[in-house]
Amino acid sequence: MPRKRLGRVRADLPRRPRLQDDITTIHGLSSKALAEIRRIERQKKYLWPGSIESAMVRWRSFVHQPNRRLWDYESEGCTEWACCGDPRQAREYLEAVMLAMTRRRARELRTLVEALDRHY
Repeated sequence: MPRKRLGRVRADLPRRPRLQDDITTIHGLSSKALAEIRRIERQKKYLWPGSIESAMVRWRSFVHQPNRRLWDYESEGCTEWACCGDPRQAREYLEAVMLAMTRRRARELRTLVEALDRHY
């Protein structure tokens, strides 16, 4: 009885489902920069998988709000990150990750963040 080729056997194996929480996607970054961000998210105890993506989304949405200059820092509202999110904390997370990344990969993220900072 003929045997299947090894490549065919591997192709027939079921694929492992990828968890959506493990995938960080920030448009404008290379795959190597995203891999480095994922690595840093796993290493730092104050980060979780996808935290930098949510920080980027939070900072971008805050910067593009028309009332962003009226943000009252004394009454921050809800203290839960998942509920309302603090734009200052989001920006601090982005800065911490940029400092932990290599120069080349940090430059990619810094370009995106500085564009938002100029808009702010």
